[in-house]
Amino acid sequence: MSHFKKTTIYLVIFVITGSALLSGCSFKKTPTELGVDYTGVELTYYKVFDDSDVIAPLILQFESDHPGLEIHYRKFSDFSEYERVILNEMAEGEGPDIFSMQNTWFASNYKKLSPLPNDMGTTTDFANTFVDVAYQDLVRTDQDGHIQVYGLPMTVDTLAIYYNKDHFEDRIPAKGKPSATWEGIKEDVILLNKEDTSFDRFDVSGISLGRADNITRAVDILYLLFMQYGVEFYNDNISEATFTSRQGSGAYSYPALEALDFFLSFSDEDVKHYSWNEFVVDDDTSGKEIEAFARGDVSMIVGYSYTYDLIINEINLMDAKGVNAIEVSSIKTAPIPQLYDPEVSGEKRVTYASYFAETVSRNSEYPETAWDFLVFITNAENLDYYFDETHNPTSRRDMIEEQKKDPIYGVFASQIGFAESFPIIDYYTYKDIFEELIHASEGSRDYETLLIQAQSGINEYLPEEGILVPEVALVEDEES
Repeated sequence: MSHFKKTTIYLVIFVITGSALLSGCSFKKTPTELGVDYTGVELTYYKVFDDSDVIAPLILQFESDHPGLEIHYRKFSDFSEYERVILNEMAEGEGPDIFSMQNTWFASNYKKLSPLPNDMGTTTDFANTFVDVAYQDLVRTDQDGHIQVYGLPMTVDTLAIYYNKDHFEDRIPAKGKPSATWEGIKEDVILLNKEDTSFDRFDVSGISLGRADNITRAVDILYLLFMQYGVEFYNDNISEATFTSRQGSGAYSYPALEALDFFLSFSDEDVKHYSWNEFVVDDDTSGKEIEAFARGDVSMIVGYSYTYDLIINEINLMDAKGVNAIEVSSIKTAPIPQLYDPEVSGEKRVTYASYFAETVSRNSEYPETAWDFLVFITNAENLDYYFDETHNPTSRRDMIEEQKKDPIYGVFASQIGFAESFPIIDYYTYKDIFEELIHASEGSRDYETLLIQAQSGINEYLPEEGILVPEVALVEDEES
């Protein structure tokens, strides 16, 4: 099965009353009801970014329901340190009982994990409860051919557009918001650009696209475009990268090349929608395009839900220094643009998903207790609390409609139904390869050769035996 361009599929699911994951309870009686003594039982929980004061109430509640149990939480702020610590500790047979793992890591690392016990929830329960991209990422086939759940997501984040409402009202008042298609975005950019005689050529830039050095999530945006253009990133068993292959005679016969060319076009001074260069914001500026947006120097940027807080932080820093910044009220969000107009096209919408899911190490001495805790913290009530504290968009189907009402974060909830991702064997290796691809493209028009070089680099990290892909509970789109 293709990992970017897929035939429309539906999960064959059977509604089960009292689903473990829907209710946050297991089918069996809870250990407390059975009189289990948890004295001396300790679990360690590693997580990246979430402060302890966010997770502590969940831990305290679960501990109170399991007298004697102690859960020790450790927060990491640096992603590379987090990865290093977990890999090193697990290699020594130690490490945390519970930890968060990037969604794209599960395909190649699930053998290091303990799966969800079937009596706490089945793959059908999972499909009923969580959005489809989570099923594709977190449900794997084990070595015995059993389909198992290896992670529970507290959130699923996606790429969307942040835009300056004042710029649109000033330059494109007939719409007042970004176009729904990338072709429309190009027209928006032409109208939003305000050129001047400065070194960077722009008083206001329409959008930050086309480079990797001063755009925070440039590689993720390129992944997004690969998916939207229909790139088949791997072969069926993920033993070989295939993204340079041509895809027949359709609208996009060489989708990877066309996606890359589109991305780079925004930094090409020879095209009408040229809007971004190395001088708009320095690559050594920590905030990069987010800082430029906070200053009002760019009208649109692409980001995740947490990008909003980063923009607010930049505005506050500027205010403290007496530097002009945009008004918070001018920050708006819009769905990620598509190749085809969603209002009139039958083509599938796509956005890129990036998130962490909670999982249990195979080294854990108490895997059932650890999974019981994860089922508890991913029930609807607790994830509602989690959204209030973090604004991380939901992963659960039954919470989407309510979160869609939020004026800033609602866009992210509205997109998770058509979010997709693909396995990444080594996050930093892939990131380096595609950043180098973008950098090299600045001085070369031979994009095909550069793509082939990038593909060769990826293939060095793929296992020869490939990766098992679950093929259960899936049918082609047909009448049942």
